[in-house]
Amino acid sequence: MRTSERGGGAGERTFTQLKRRDQLVNCMIDAIAELGFPRASVGEVARRAGISKGVVTYHFPAKDDLIRAVIADVLASMREYLEPRILAADPARFPERFVAPYITGWAGYYRTHAREVLALVRIYNGFRDESGRPDVAAGERANEVTRVAQVLERGQARGGLGAFDTRVMASVMKAALDDLLIQFADAPDLDLEAYGAELVAMFERATRPGPTAGPPPAPA
Repeated sequence: MRTSERGGGAGERTFTQLKRRDQLVNCMIDAIAELGFPRASVGEVARRAGISKGVVTYHFPAKDDLIRAVIADVLASMREYLEPRILAADPARFPERFVAPYITGWAGYYRTHAREVLALVRIYNGFRDESGRPDVAAGERANEVTRVAQVLERGQARGGLGAFDTRVMASVMKAALDDLLIQFADAPDLDLEAYGAELVAMFERATRPGPTAGPPPAPA
């Protein structure tokens, strides 16, 4: 986690506070990944950090505040990892090449950020907002589906992709990646590269141009 991106102001005190904040977030990620969401308490975070609970609550008055900080940091790390890998394929100019870097980028993130991935899955399974619904940046996921659909639309407009509902395709691609995340959380020895390659092959077949299907045959 990059301290320099979270907080303004200068001076040693501010820097120290930010470093402590990062330490506590990382301790919570480790606690959730190793113990599960219910057992990842403020006291456990304090124990791992070698400080008192009062120091934790100084930075995060409630466990929910610390959980939301974990969510924000993991989402930020996802963007930091994925954006350069996807942009390297230049989806603005070559949207028809988008499928492979999008899927392999996510599979690579799962592999290199396993503890963050596992923590996020366990938060999703255990954390609820005031209305009782999962509170793990649902809006972030919806925005991603919208962005993917827009890239696919550009690919269709250029003639590099076939005819399909881009919103449905984007949603199915994201659902497949979400399922891969859950499987990886349950089986950390899962071959992510092979699984990702299968997804790439499947979705490239599903999105490539092809002959327009005719009407179904009349029943005999």
